[in-house]
Amino acid sequence: MKKIIVLVLVMISFFACKKEQQDTRNTQTESREDFLAKNKLTIPKKGKLKELTPIQKKLVQDWLEFKTVHESTKLINASTRFAIVEDLGQLAANIDAMEQKRFPKELDVMQIRSRFLVLKTKALKLQDDATDENISNEFIEKEIVEINKVFNAICYQIEQASALNITPEEILGDAFKTKDSTEAVMNKEQKPAQKLPKKQFKQVELEKN
Repeated sequence: MKKIIVLVLVMISFFACKKEQQDTRNTQTESREDFLAKNKLTIPKKGKLKELTPIQKKLVQDWLEFKTVHESTKLINASTRFAIVEDLGQLAANIDAMEQKRFPKELDVMQIRSRFLVLKTKALKLQDDATDENISNEFIEKEIVEINKVFNAICYQIEQASALNITPEEILGDAFKTKDSTEAVMNKEQKPAQKLPKKQFKQVELEKN
């Protein structure tokens, strides 16, 4: 009889432990889901990072450091609260690396350099704020929008400060040239060759002495 009682107590303890483990696992799963939901960042549509225009792409196509900063900025826009701290640090580090390199000659102007400095300052400030639990996600989102504005201003200044006179042919490449040359041939075929009028000469009679 004692053995049966002991066996029953063991089984009860086993099932109780298993239920407790299951409850703990469910709590952990719910906590993780809540954590991800609380740390999700949503950037307003109007405040999102703008795409580079064809002219801007042309101006920075060989500027590797700029492209690295651009990719870091795009990553921050797609980040979450718990990952943004590292992303912002990387953005600041990429700007530091850019400042140590030589800027393209046409783009080495104070208007562009000063805005990169502002971008780095905002990134480092937001990095500190993102670790503060008292600061809301809404505030973080607004600061990301401000970072986007600074980067968009940099792109605008790059376009304004450039001494390159980029023509439509350079932006569109061969597509423009093909279209242009086709129109030239058509115009040539449509216009008949103009003949110059024959010049009439007056006959002058010699006076008889």
